[in-house]
Amino acid sequence: MRILVLNDNTPGKGFLNDWGWSVLVEGKNRFIFDADTKGEILLHNSRVLGVSLKGLDFAVLSHWHYDHYGGLPLVGELNPGIPLYAPPGNGTMVRQWGFRVGEVRKAGELEAGVWTSGPLNGFEQAIGVETPSALVVIVGCSHPGVEGLTRAVLEVSGYGKAHLVIGGFHYLPAGALDRLSELTEFIAPAHCSGEDAKAYVRRKYPEKFVEVRTGSVIEL
Repeated sequence: MRILVLNDNTPGKGFLNDWGWSVLVEGKNRFIFDADTKGEILLHNSRVLGVSLKGLDFAVLSHWHYDHYGGLPLVGELNPGIPLYAPPGNGTMVRQWGFRVGEVRKAGELEAGVWTSGPLNGFEQAIGVETPSALVVIVGCSHPGVEGLTRAVLEVSGYGKAHLVIGGFHYLPAGALDRLSELTEFIAPAHCSGEDAKAYVRRKYPEKFVEVRTGSVIEL
């Protein structure tokens, strides 16, 4: 399996960039998690990475903030009829974009080997993706807390620990990062995690820290 960062707040050389978050996951399933703010950024960056945004099995939205769903109209246009697994709300808009509504109300398995935490606080979900030997947890902004989202994914998937947690941690303080470190082998703070959180993980857990930016490719 590999994770391709289509957009992150931190730019990568040769890529377009803005404030947002989107990753393409290629493994047993091929899907997009979140979709930045602009479809043209996703399209450009996917071409630079040498991948297509067509032929996706499904799409996942962590929560209804524009820097995560802005590019979904393009994704739906390129992949008509695939499900969009998202927290409740905006079903009419989802259908207008060309998706099949996959409203997520509780924790469970979305597709084979892909679990959702369910919308914590009724608002935001994270997912766990099974690899041949481990579980990868992908988060959006972690407004309800990345620790709680990770625990929810581990509980529903039956895993005791994650291999990697990647995404936005929403300016997580040091104590919460310490608790997160107990739940995962590797930590990849991105998007809204903040430079302080990145620096803390890099300094205290250098063996766990994974640096990501727009254009990063993580192979598992």
